[in-house]
Amino acid sequence: MKTVIFSGTSEGRTLCEQLSRAGQEAVACVATEYGKQVMPALPGIRVHTGRMDAAQMADFLRGVETAVDATHPYAVEVSQNIRQACQQAGCRYLRLLRPKTHVEGAVHVPDARAAADYLAQTEGAVLLTVGSKELHCFTAVPDYAERLWPRVLPAEASMQICKTLGFPAAHLILMQGPFSEELNCALIHMSGAKWLVTKDTGEAGGLPEKLAAAKKCGCRVILIDRPQEDGLTPEQVRQLLLPEPPMRFPLFVDLTGRRCLVVGCGKIGAHRAEVLLRYGAEVIVVAPEGEAPAGAVHHRRAFEPNDLDGVFLVTAATDRRDINHEIYTLCVQRNVFVSTADNREECTFFFPAVRTGANLSVGLVSDGSDHKKTARAARAIGQVLKEESRT
Repeated sequence: MKTVIFSGTSEGRTLCEQLSRAGQEAVACVATEYGKQVMPALPGIRVHTGRMDAAQMADFLRGVETAVDATHPYAVEVSQNIRQACQQAGCRYLRLLRPKTHVEGAVHVPDARAAADYLAQTEGAVLLTVGSKELHCFTAVPDYAERLWPRVLPAEASMQICKTLGFPAAHLILMQGPFSEELNCALIHMSGAKWLVTKDTGEAGGLPEKLAAAKKCGCRVILIDRPQEDGLTPEQVRQLLLPEPPMRFPLFVDLTGRRCLVVGCGKIGAHRAEVLLRYGAEVIVVAPEGEAPAGAVHHRRAFEPNDLDGVFLVTAATDRRDINHEIYTLCVQRNVFVSTADNREECTFFFPAVRTGANLSVGLVSDGSDHKKTARAARAIGQVLKEESRT
């Protein structure tokens, strides 16, 4: 086996999906049954479940070329063990990191204990969104059982930790994300929270939705900063593991009467719906806001998984990364063509820039690295077709 991915984050899952699409084989290591459940079944990707110490990891990595550490940015001990195991096994170590976040107006602290020390000097209810592993640090907060509202996974282990630490059942929020801004607002109002404690989980971990909710509700934010470490972006890791993909084949298909789903109705979604209509598709737009072009059926609501029933292709063009990713994952599982407007890695087809004229139809795509170049070429081709139409 060439590659082992120590997963546990959405970036790890995405990397597994990229390797699978490229025809590569890999082992994805997850620590818990929950980690296994959220890992989709992927061709070429085998899932290993169970915690390992450094010695066990070293044995597991013998003969492996590359190990990717895509564990949670706060899992410091796990990353240390993986790095040590790679040294012992003679295996290349790659640390995959999501970008850090600086939040203006937030109280930045280095760790959970520092967050608890800060809260000890304050008053008011607290919504804790840091998971269950470091909840013990917050028992140092005076009247913690009355002030704090932990939000943890609805797993037996998480509930047992909360019970052992003395958190009352009435204050436990047992939920699995992703969490929308609206749901975060509802939890802040329900708990009466004046403070929200969170880790820097990035966009993939729902941090923007937490921050937006806190701002809307007038709730102060305590942000536990990530440990300092060096690493690579998801794109850099992908480039190291995968050869440059070949150009996409321009497959021209008959869309007449075929159901095509567009989720999101901003500028991009509305444009794509209009293009699909021009090619005879039956276009369904799902978006709570915006105006779908004439001829499309517009459902003014949020996306639901059963929207994919009977669909030929999908374009995900919402302004929410988590929703676009959910649509992509569901489409891959159902073998439905999907193009996500905000991530070229989550496209099983690229939506082309279309130009028509003189009984010709031209679709233009690039590798996704230079949209301006694509636009310039499309304008030039459009001008040529216009001149051809006059002859």
